[in-house]
Amino acid sequence: MDRNYIAAPAVAVAGGAVGCALRAWGLRTAFEPETGLPIPGMPATWALILLSIAMAAVLLVLVRGCRNCPLPGGYDQAFSAKGSTAYMTCMVLSAFALLAAAAGMLLDFVQRENTSMLRLILAVLCVVSAVCVLSTGRNNYRGEGRGKYNFTLLMPAYTFCVWLIAAYQVRAGDPVQLDYIYEILAIIAALLGLYFTAGFSFERPKAARSALFSLLGVYFSIVTLADRHDLPSTLLYCFAILMLLTSALTLLRNVSQLGTACDTKESHREESSDEP
Repeated sequence: MDRNYIAAPAVAVAGGAVGCALRAWGLRTAFEPETGLPIPGMPATWALILLSIAMAAVLLVLVRGCRNCPLPGGYDQAFSAKGSTAYMTCMVLSAFALLAAAAGMLLDFVQRENTSMLRLILAVLCVVSAVCVLSTGRNNYRGEGRGKYNFTLLMPAYTFCVWLIAAYQVRAGDPVQLDYIYEILAIIAALLGLYFTAGFSFERPKAARSALFSLLGVYFSIVTLADRHDLPSTLLYCFAILMLLTSALTLLRNVSQLGTACDTKESHREESSDEP
């Protein structure tokens, strides 16, 4: 079986690891200790910027092959993982990460008087999304065929919409964009990855966009693990890494298998037409 579908997810994870190391280096050396302002022209800062641009370009090239691949079976064909124990394990771990993040946010809300109501709403959405992720994983693992017009696929995207608002609300007063740019990029990329993945369920299949933004979400989420996040936020980034990487890998594998099957049929058709 063709294993080229592994290349893009592997690049996203490897690039994220390098980016995380560069981010940690930058946090140590690229900011003034007294004021926290960025020091212009620091190599760590520019290295991470250039790496991020390169990652976006490389991932775009790697996933563009699935842009025109037909998926007549919609979501259930694109994200089928029937009988895959590894897939279901990742989905369960993703759901547990959401539940743990929700528990942490609820605890913060009870213990801290100045906690935003958005964090409480986000915690509730994380619980609902965890249930939806388990339902989605079961559907794809068992091949139940319930992916069309399935509302459960939208809940993680809604959760990340609220998370984006809550994260920006905390950072809006920070004049140093380098302090938080990578965490915001991680949330935005993950949100778009979840959105385009859900689009398959509502007859809006965009395989290349789904894979691209999911893998960018993986990359930026790994990068921002070097930042100083509270535990619930760290768990949400871990959820994004697991969920998006699993979804992208499953999608690319199914597209690759479908492409191989189409090529085989086309080859047989040409051989039959060449016979006297």
